Amino acid sequence: MGEAVRVGCELAPEAVARMLWLRRRLLLWFAQNGRSFRWRELGTTPYQVIVAEILLQRTTAAAVARAYGGFVERFPSWAALAHATLDDLENALRPLGLWRRKAPAFQRLAQAIEANGGVVPRTRKELERLRGIGPYTAGAVLAIVYGRAEPLLDVNMTRLLGRFLGLSGQVGVGSGHALTALALRLVSGKRSLAVNWAVLDFAALVCRPRRPLCQGCPLRTRCQYARLLDLHPTPSAGAPSDSQSAAGR
Repeated sequence: MGEAVRVGCELAPEAVARMLWLRRRLLLWFAQNGRSFRWRELGTTPYQVIVAEILLQRTTAAAVARAYGGFVERFPSWAALAHATLDDLENALRPLGLWRRKAPAFQRLAQAIEANGGVVPRTRKELERLRGIGPYTAGAVLAIVYGRAEPLLDVNMTRLLGRFLGLSGQVGVGSGHALTALALRLVSGKRSLAVNWAVLDFAALVCRPRRPLCQGCPLRTRCQYARLLDLHPTPSAGAPSDSQSAAGR
């Protein structure tokens, strides 16, 4: 893996130790419970990664999984996307919702990359210059395609770290150097991509936005959120949810 991005925040030894413990537990859980998606397979191209990440924005992974194969077969390259009509793109994206926003975003991005000779940039600065590529998608490309130790710091990782460390309600996505430093420490070292995917899956299946499955959670012994539930139990705490939030990926 490549070097992680440096941020101006020094972590205390206790915080480092907690991140290492969290990393080990998440990887053990992921080995038994991790989800399998086509865009996670070996040999995934930069095009396929970016398409998946844009499709996943404000959409569940289960919904994207149903539509992803057909979308990349219908539009197999940046050139195919760049020359597609907005009507074709909107029709292909309609089952996932937000088609009026995503269709022009796909088209503008494809045209920008085609103008760059079809090459996807390898640095965050260059990636974020492309219309339609924000900090999260840039990090996903660097982590998944180019093997960098970049955290996929979205609402899922923010929620998991916030609850585990007792910061719930005080942090938001990209809320500062401290949270970024914690996320970087979590994914640093070998298997950084597996750690990122473990966080996404754990947040979707266990540490859910509503009614997290705290009973039997492998993080429970060191999770500050679970500790608060033990001190102030409620009848519905940790109860299974009837449905899964879209924010849970």
